[in-house]
Amino acid sequence: MEKIKKNETAEIKKNNIQPEDLTINNVNQNEDFLERTRLHALLEKAINYPLVILCAGSGYGKTRAVRSFLDINNAISPWLPISERDNIPLRLWESLCQMSLKVSEEYSSVLKEIGFPKTNEAFKKFGDAIKNYIGTQSKKVIGIFDDFHLLHNSEVFSVFEHIVNTAPSNLSIILITRSMPEINLVGMNMNGKAFIIQEEELKFTEDEITKYFSQLNLPVTNVDTRNIYDDTQGWAFAINLIGRSLAKNQKYERYALEAMKKNIFRLIEAELCQTISEPLKNFLMRISLLERLPANLIKALANDDELISEMERLNAYIRYDFNMDSYMIHHMFRDFLRHKQEIILTDEERIIVYEAKAAWCDENGYPLDAFHYYEKAANYDAIINKVAVDSEQIMPDTAKYILDIFERILKVSKPNHPLFPSMHIRLVTNTGQYDEAMTLAKQYIKDYEALPDTPERNRTITTVYLSWIALWMYTCTFNDVYNFDIYAVKMREYFDKSPFKFVGTYKQTSAVWSILVGTDRAGAIEEFIAAVSRATPNIMHVLNGFFAGLEDLLWGELYIYQRRFNDAEQYLYKAIVKANEYDQYVTHSLALYYLMLINFFRGDITGATARLKEIETLLCEKENGVHYTLYNIFCGFYYILLDMPEKIPEWLKGDFSPYKSSAFLEISANRVRMRYHYKTAQYGALLAYIENAMKHPMILFGRIELLILKSLSLYKLKKRDEAIAAFNEAYRLSESNKIIASFTEYAKDMRTLTLAVQKDKHCMIQKKWLEEANRISSTYAKLQTKIIGEYNAANNINNEVELTKRETAILKNLADGLSRSEIAASRGISINTTKMAINLIYGKLGVSSLPEAIRAAIDKKII
Repeated sequence: MEKIKKNETAEIKKNNIQPEDLTINNVNQNEDFLERTRLHALLEKAINYPLVILCAGSGYGKTRAVRSFLDINNAISPWLPISERDNIPLRLWESLCQMSLKVSEEYSSVLKEIGFPKTNEAFKKFGDAIKNYIGTQSKKVIGIFDDFHLLHNSEVFSVFEHIVNTAPSNLSIILITRSMPEINLVGMNMNGKAFIIQEEELKFTEDEITKYFSQLNLPVTNVDTRNIYDDTQGWAFAINLIGRSLAKNQKYERYALEAMKKNIFRLIEAELCQTISEPLKNFLMRISLLERLPANLIKALANDDELISEMERLNAYIRYDFNMDSYMIHHMFRDFLRHKQEIILTDEERIIVYEAKAAWCDENGYPLDAFHYYEKAANYDAIINKVAVDSEQIMPDTAKYILDIFERILKVSKPNHPLFPSMHIRLVTNTGQYDEAMTLAKQYIKDYEALPDTPERNRTITTVYLSWIALWMYTCTFNDVYNFDIYAVKMREYFDKSPFKFVGTYKQTSAVWSILVGTDRAGAIEEFIAAVSRATPNIMHVLNGFFAGLEDLLWGELYIYQRRFNDAEQYLYKAIVKANEYDQYVTHSLALYYLMLINFFRGDITGATARLKEIETLLCEKENGVHYTLYNIFCGFYYILLDMPEKIPEWLKGDFSPYKSSAFLEISANRVRMRYHYKTAQYGALLAYIENAMKHPMILFGRIELLILKSLSLYKLKKRDEAIAAFNEAYRLSESNKIIASFTEYAKDMRTLTLAVQKDKHCMIQKKWLEEANRISSTYAKLQTKIIGEYNAANNINNEVELTKRETAILKNLADGLSRSEIAASRGISINTTKMAINLIYGKLGVSSLPEAIRAAIDKKII
């Protein structure tokens, strides 16, 4: 460590401050902190609010006050030290996921699956998770975010605003900050959601100063106390320095404080030079490279128990936090250490620390930080290997973050790692840049096939073809080309010439559709399945069972849409057997979902419920990274088919997600939302989504589904001609591939619509087909009534509708032909009150129009 300059040392001595005066050894380390009951009472009151803010400058004891309070409070208290890097939304979310382990492992897993929320859907999921996992805790949950002033990203702030606005009564978050955060505090204050503790309340009072020095057994007169208060204005850090100085001098000298304030860094350096060993000086410099200091990592870096013990004796500057199992460095001490890093540390020492932190992050669930520290260590091989392990689960935002690292790597040098090209293609694909990914794949193949034949070159080409196959399958949605199997042949050819073997088994991560065909051309679906069939042996050979059961699942899916249920069933059971053998959880769960649909179409609620329970059990497997979302989607379909939209998961009732590839789970979630919007008569929002979605490339089944819902919604809105036009277009797209199941799912409504289409003079649809669709819909309507009755009986659900006296009277008035204004005038209520009552009546009866309400009321003997 650099020596203190002579003139600086002289100045310190002139002011009667000796380096040894400041050592923590002169003060009992168990007594150097005062428990301030005044602050405890203030915080006890504060945590009745969802948001608590402690705002004061450095050295006012904010963190110690909160920690002391939590030590005596029986609460679940996850703590997150914020850093500048938390302005990267994905990094903050990664930290929140780890922080949430304090609540439960399942809660953490759910947050990881949701990902950083940017859409209304994601925020709804986040709110549901808070309610389900925090709101059900028997204890108070207090989340603490230290150094919040380091945040400035508006996207990050939106997460905290959402937590506050959706917080259950047992949740509070505490923000420890040096400046007021830029979140919507005005609105939160107006709504009584925020409690703010500022510098004035955190200052030591004269009484607290007296108690503090008494606790240290230091003789301080009343005059000294007044002088110390006047000099420090209650600044905790200065009071602590005075206490440590008095431990040696036993007399307060007012002129010494000013020297302390001006020479904090000099005082710290004087203490370190005089009292700690050279190995510890170097060690402190090394660990100050890191933002967070988990105890097991710090002890591993030290590899010396005595070094750790010596460090812990500096507890004025660095302390161990039991609850976080981490070391915490005082801000001023960290700033001092970082000021010296450039002078003291070698590049080799830095790399060792960065490598260790990267490996720790990789093992402990901080993947984004792992990428960050591997890049700082210039360990590009580790970055590429990590992408290779996680590539199937990398979401677009994360892919973009890593892709930026790849671009920086390319600027430094051309990587020799054999997986770099394939991972580069995969990342570009995962960001949705299909054309760019295709161009990149072609160029990599051209470049590497021109190289001499070596095992390393063959391995690289194998992995490039693997990424290219995935890309070709995604593009089947819009290019009507099904030749990806030829790339599987090439992949296997190069794989067999390389000694490299894949470890483990790849897992399918498809959405709820598996047939990625976008055209209505007759035979295109069979061509896609045939290509999968040809590709499967080669892909399973290379990837240890990947694609197992997929071909059978595809046939089952097609036959479901063609209502060939017996054929579908046979293939779906075969898919389950094959998928199970190779741990293909998603293929297995999709097969169970289709079997559940068959049960519904046959009127077998017992079988359908059993399939859903099997899915739930299967998706609890830890290796499956999409279980929360996928299971919620299956539950959504289950309750929609039961005609119970109110029971679907809350996050699936919100706004639609922005349209992406039909192969992604977001679109499967939107399929549930479409049904929910239709069942709850939200036709405007539904039709707006449909119009936007129809502009994008889409799986054939999805396009037909959209047109059917568009037709049904327009018919409900009495736009008969437009409804029939949409129905005709849906029929045109389905006829060439004999798709009919999509038309019969909506039972009673489809029965009505098909009768209307038959009567239309412009109808171009075969009468026989319309009659068949009508017959199937009518049969399913009866089965659905039976199913709902059996479900209610099995679950002790009373399906009786209870209307208030006013609602019953208004409904009778409507049945008698009175208008809304006439009803309002006759009952002495406003027109808005009348409209609100009618909406409540419709909601209770589960209808969307007056004729339906009257029919339902008569059936239930209400009128």
